[in-house]
Amino acid sequence: MAQNGLARELPQQTPGATTPVHKTKTVVTPNPSIKTQRVAFSLFEKVLCVGLSLVVFGLAIMLVSTNIATSNAQSQLQTVQTKVTKVQAKNTSATQEISELSSRSRLNKIAKQYGLSLNNGSIRNVYK
Repeated sequence: MAQNGLARELPQQTPGATTPVHKTKTVVTPNPSIKTQRVAFSLFEKVLCVGLSLVVFGLAIMLVSTNIATSNAQSQLQTVQTKVTKVQAKNTSATQEISELSSRSRLNKIAKQYGLSLNNGSIRNVYK
């Protein structure tokens, strides 16, 4: 033998013998005398299958309801954001109108119209 079992000894062939190139396949036929029967499912296996089916069905329903709730929440969020944008635009418009109405040139114009004089010492500006 060789070192460490890495090599093996080949069988000796006789010079005149030939080895077949293709091996023939043997066909296995089932034995008709042996009868096979299926084993029925036990009660535990039936309960387990039904239980797992119910769990999968419940999870599917929960997934659909969660997706619907998420869509509704996104719709409500978009509605609220639209309302907030409109209120911010109104606030900006109101702030600009207040600035225009309380300008010094406008106050002087109204004072002249009614024959009033303007005393700068008695003017107070109040801001929030």
